[in-house]
Amino acid sequence: MPIICTVIFGLCWIAYLINCGVHKGGIDNQPDSFWITMRVIIYTMFVNSGLFVISFSALMLVKPLPEKYKVLRFILRLVIAAVVSVFFLGCTYLSAGCFVGFGG
Repeated sequence: MPIICTVIFGLCWIAYLINCGVHKGGIDNQPDSFWITMRVIIYTMFVNSGLFVISFSALMLVKPLPEKYKVLRFILRLVIAAVVSVFFLGCTYLSAGCFVGFGG
């Protein structure tokens, strides 16, 4: 599931680039179809980000751990899951800002 979410993230960027290529010019005077497409891409990215965080965390925590240093490895997996999730959510936030503008 995390790999599928990453692919969807990339497809959203491709859809954004294609949409911007079709509707050339500044971002202010775009037709309604442009903004509808942007809205669909943004909603897809936010749902995708939530699925990524849940599925990646589950993947990290479900795998069996060897008996030696079990607690340390569990804590390490928690830290890795948190860092990767924050990075992916940050990329989603920056992408949403690039797509529709920050603060609005």
